Amino acid sequence: GVRRIWDDVDPRGAAEFTAEVRHRVKGRRTEVELEATPRGDTVSIEPAWFPYRLERLRGRLQWKDGRLRFGDVRGAHARTTVSAEGTCSFTPDGGWHVSFARLAADRFRADHDVLRALPAGLRGAVEAVQLGGMLSVDGALEIYSTAPRLVTGPGGRQESVPGPAAAAWDMQLDMEQAELDVGVPLDHVHGGIRLRGQADGRTWRTSGDVEIDSGMWRGVQLTAVRGPLVMDPSGARFGAAASVDASGGTQRLTARVADGTLAVAGSVAAGAGGGFAVSATLANADLERLAGDLSGGPHRSKGRVHGTIEVRGSRSGMHSLGGEGQLRLTDADIYELPVMVALLKILRVKAPDRNAFTSSHVDFRIEGPHAYLDTIELSGDAISLVGNGEIDFDSNVNLMLRPIMGEAQTQLPAMKRMLGGASGQFLLVHVDGTLANPETTTEAFPTLAAAAQRLQSQRRGQGSMASRRDDGVQR
Repeated sequence: GVRRIWDDVDPRGAAEFTAEVRHRVKGRRTEVELEATPRGDTVSIEPAWFPYRLERLRGRLQWKDGRLRFGDVRGAHARTTVSAEGTCSFTPDGGWHVSFARLAADRFRADHDVLRALPAGLRGAVEAVQLGGMLSVDGALEIYSTAPRLVTGPGGRQESVPGPAAAAWDMQLDMEQAELDVGVPLDHVHGGIRLRGQADGRTWRTSGDVEIDSGMWRGVQLTAVRGPLVMDPSGARFGAAASVDASGGTQRLTARVADGTLAVAGSVAAGAGGGFAVSATLANADLERLAGDLSGGPHRSKGRVHGTIEVRGSRSGMHSLGGEGQLRLTDADIYELPVMVALLKILRVKAPDRNAFTSSHVDFRIEGPHAYLDTIELSGDAISLVGNGEIDFDSNVNLMLRPIMGEAQTQLPAMKRMLGGASGQFLLVHVDGTLANPETTTEAFPTLAAAAQRLQSQRRGQGSMASRRDDGVQR
């Protein structure tokens, strides 16, 4: 047993040893107790069951009753500090069991050797969410051998080889300035995930509790991200897709966004091009803060934002995206929007009541890097806008809106179509540019302009035909 431990730990350097040997004559049994303490910073180890070299080792190792105990062991690997407490034991048939009551590694990168030393299942859990940045782990870890397997050796003889290592873990993974991707890529992530799982040497499964304090998605800050997460070789599931409680209900993955609440559920397949499906609802977010984050600058619009979205695609790129959703504004002062300011000046409408807050909604669908706004209704007490358009993920917009006098939501759908159609014959509003710097232009009598354009085209066509006839007569 002592020789097996020595070979598996692979110690190097200078240490102080004390040994106590007891031999029981009647029982014909010899007991050996060893205790080792590293001398200075000379000792290094690289255990076979945790292939991670630790240098400048400190702590105490004790061999007693066929078991190795290591207490307050600390070592370094490059700039990473690792500490551990636990035991290691062997069985007569060659089996082994390593139990880390506590294993901690501080401030290492996601591509660091410490991750490659972890059991395959725990390593797969980290890789499944494509973690990057500075990480730390702290918790309990068990690694143990499985039953030997018979394989055919040279000459057709059956040989016994050790089975694959199995593991179980309950560890806290902390992130600092990190990135992760569960279908929705987040960066500047601070916080942690508690991972509990097991691996039998062939497959693995881990469940987790997300506790991210802060993260960014396309310039929008998410805080207090909380909820369940499940991972296995097929991929990751989060939110309602990852949890069913004892009453049959589900837990949500929630976050705070612009003073509102975001609830998310979905799944992402493993692999570089893994497909994903995500659904989300947003309630009571602050329009001014949200618009400012999305546009990258200050925004004056007041109100609250509510919405739903379902999006699917793959990690291969934005061209794979597809989905649909709805956006709704309440208590919104839409007269602060640049397009409404310009329209009020054009129509010379008296200044609206700023205390008469309004509501609006947008129905949209996502195709690749574009969102098509099939229905736009900006509803105000003095004037409203209805129309459609599109926007891309770089915030470039292309909208076509028709004004309606009065509040759009108080009018029946048929009346909206009639009034919108009538007003559309006199005026169209085009919005181009970006969300941060929209450019508004108007088109008076668009129906008449379109008719005149068609007439000019017909005349040019008739003139061309007449010219060809004259050429034929001359010939």
